[in-house]
Amino acid sequence: MNIYRTLPSEFIMEASELFSDAFEDKFRYFFGSRSAIQQMMSSLINKEQVIAVVSDKNELVGIAGYSYKERHMMVLDTKAMLKQYGLIKGLYKILQLGIYFPNEVPLTYIYVDAITVKAEYRGKGISRLLFHELEKVAFENGLTHLQLDVSVDNKQAINAYKNIGFREVTSKTFSQGTARRIGIRRASRMLKILNHYLLDPLWMPKKF
Repeated sequence: MNIYRTLPSEFIMEASELFSDAFEDKFRYFFGSRSAIQQMMSSLINKEQVIAVVSDKNELVGIAGYSYKERHMMVLDTKAMLKQYGLIKGLYKILQLGIYFPNEVPLTYIYVDAITVKAEYRGKGISRLLFHELEKVAFENGLTHLQLDVSVDNKQAINAYKNIGFREVTSKTFSQGTARRIGIRRASRMLKILNHYLLDPLWMPKKF
């Protein structure tokens, strides 16, 4: 397996397909059908903020999108949005995305926006490789925590995250309208304090 800190351009469409398959419910309200989600994701993905695992056969098998400080996994491309949806609808969607997916990340945190592995490669340690690389990014940039949000109904994912050192610190129940838009009724915020900061007395979990 080969790990890339920056998603190779040749895999943009494959990465968009992986993300759209994994997070169709999250983006359906904003982008429409799965094919529309895939098309928009290919325009919005910031490849500098996507770690990729590629097999020895040059197959994209897993990806992790992340944000920290002023660097974000998704960058709204106004031109692409207006081209796809027209002026009024496009501007409305841009506004909605800013409301429901704010890019606020604590200065010393990496926020894991999305992580997904191709179905036939699950259970083979690909997620661990991706998280290990995220931790290396954190160490190199003086960051102290990994943070992510996951649906409370996704028990399998929650248990998997706990197995690699995350813990649940808080949860949030969304209004009916918000839940309809983002495809999640209630989310659990999970945090992993990185080993070189375990003795930091100033650490406090953040609420949302």
